[in-house]
Amino acid sequence: MAHDNRSFKLMTLKIRLLFLMFPGLLLLSCRQTRATDGGVLIASVNIVDVQNEKVIPNQDVLIEGKRITAIHDAGEIAYGRRTTRIEATGHYLIPGLWDMHAHPDDPEVWRMDPTVDEKDRLLPLVVVNGVTGIRDMAGDIGLVKRWREKYRQGELLAPQIVAGGPLLDGPNPMWDGSVGIDNPGQVKQVVDSLIEEGVDFLKVYSLLPRETYLALSEYARQIDYPFVGHVPFTVPPSEAARTGMKSQEHLLEILKECADRPTETFLAELNRIEDPIERSNRINAFRLDSFDPARADSLYALFKDYGIWHCPTLSMWYKNAWFEREQPKDSALTAYLPGYLRAYWTPQHNDHLQYRDNAEFIRTKQRLYRLYEQMVLAMHEEGVMLLAGTDTGANPLCHPGTGVHNELEALVAAGLSPGAALRTATLNPALFFEITEDYGTVSEGKIADLVLLTQNPLEDINAVRDITHVIRDGSVLDGPLIARIKQGLLDANAMTP
Repeated sequence: MAHDNRSFKLMTLKIRLLFLMFPGLLLLSCRQTRATDGGVLIASVNIVDVQNEKVIPNQDVLIEGKRITAIHDAGEIAYGRRTTRIEATGHYLIPGLWDMHAHPDDPEVWRMDPTVDEKDRLLPLVVVNGVTGIRDMAGDIGLVKRWREKYRQGELLAPQIVAGGPLLDGPNPMWDGSVGIDNPGQVKQVVDSLIEEGVDFLKVYSLLPRETYLALSEYARQIDYPFVGHVPFTVPPSEAARTGMKSQEHLLEILKECADRPTETFLAELNRIEDPIERSNRINAFRLDSFDPARADSLYALFKDYGIWHCPTLSMWYKNAWFEREQPKDSALTAYLPGYLRAYWTPQHNDHLQYRDNAEFIRTKQRLYRLYEQMVLAMHEEGVMLLAGTDTGANPLCHPGTGVHNELEALVAAGLSPGAALRTATLNPALFFEITEDYGTVSEGKIADLVLLTQNPLEDINAVRDITHVIRDGSVLDGPLIARIKQGLLDANAMTP
């Protein structure tokens, strides 16, 4: 990331001209920082040790290029006159956050005809809120490649993206852009073509038939390729764990496996109900009333034994269950979204916001959420590894970037310590991706994806919301630049309502 003085001045001039010509421009170079060829020194900072849930006080952190090259007690690092110094006395440094279930190009929203430029605008919003990496759980892999290249060229401020490409669903897929697999015999061809296209993992979905799922899981194991996603309707979570599904999303199908099996009489009565929402309310009430914690504990022990990760997306479930209460609270955040997403996050368009006039339907969602909190705490206490994810995209009020803050808050409300919650968005993603040599902690030799906070998140997890600097690949976004990026988003959204 080194520049001589002449090239650094030329780049700064170019950036200023771009902002003068296009005030809403958000294709921002990560090299638009105050860093020089002398690197960056974060001085007298408190390092949050996420692995051991403790603070290492009063440290100097030197960043050269993209990596942390030295960490010592304050005053012990010699640095040159061209080193950019960030005075961080009393502040707290954490690893960059990860959103481990994100949809920046959600196929569900394609019906709104978003432009590529509108989709681009979601990525800077992620980074300025301290989220330096995402696991993209469905979308156009070609667009992901474009985003990565624009980031490499210094044309787009974006998080690191680990992407799964299209959903793998049954013959009649639920969403646009999915790959519908007609039969088990198609699995090898589909998987090989996706790997050739460059996906980082495979994501299975809810309508995948049982035999097709089993064939896919077997082939993925043969070639040692990770597969994750929704536990299909026809596969119990315990069986999905035994087949090697690396992460299960949204806590799906756990309630069904850990509740009583409906009797034939009950099912016959259920089938006589014409209203699908009333049927949904009845079956969910039956399962909630018959949920067996002992059966669930045995399932969680199985998850631990097989090393299965879980991404519960609690904040998504919460925002949906209490949408009417949460919507006005989020009005200021919604202004940062492009117009197509603001429109989709309304009952007029959004599949997740139907039937809000059915009080029993809403009460059931809220009952489910309280059970999900119990599930998450019990899994954590059993030793099941958890990942922070938001399901940002089509899901209303699951905001890019700040949704991770909401998820960490929800995990703490469920009973995790602030440190344990913070690990789900920092160290745990690095462990999951097996990239701990480069990410996950604030340590010498690691990639400098970092967030500087004013308060200690081990005392109050909401400290992750009060950000003074974000460092992405060693490049510094300070408060004024973050403010300019946010204002640019507002300006661009005003031009394309």
